[in-house]
Amino acid sequence: MEARTAFLVLLLLGVAGLWATAAPAVAQTPPADLLLIGGHVYTFTWDEPAPDGTPAANAPRSAAGFRPDAEAVAIRGDHILFVGGGRDARAYQGPKTRVMDLGGATVLPGLVDSHTHIVGLGEAQSQVDLVGVASEADAVARVAEFAKRVPKAQWILGRGWDEGAWANHYRPSSS
Repeated sequence: MEARTAFLVLLLLGVAGLWATAAPAVAQTPPADLLLIGGHVYTFTWDEPAPDGTPAANAPRSAAGFRPDAEAVAIRGDHILFVGGGRDARAYQGPKTRVMDLGGATVLPGLVDSHTHIVGLGEAQSQVDLVGVASEADAVARVAEFAKRVPKAQWILGRGWDEGAWANHYRPSSS
């Protein structure tokens, strides 16, 4: 009976010792100030695309297109503590952590200049693209093709031609 009691005491001490060594690792997970959950997070941590634009083999992409590679982000101060699954992100939630459910919104890394000029893009689509025209004949051909899709009496505007490339083709006016 004493041997069995000694064994149980040793077993309990062993389990307690394991718990004591594991507890600091669990306790050291720093709580986040902000926890973003429920998002479509694109980390852009995959390799660069091929020179022809083919996505890298490790890019999160299928025949349907790109897909997010995470759904949650944990942030403390100006440091990202965690990027991954929502369930795992909860390990960074503390009593003062602000939790923001993104409701499927897209999250991208901070890009230096991640904006578009959407109005300019729309305007460009409504004008004749004259980028790279080498001659007056080429410009006229592009305008004529574009005019087929424009209602009568509507202005046709063009953009992108390089008048410097035609500098030697101008005729002086005879006034």
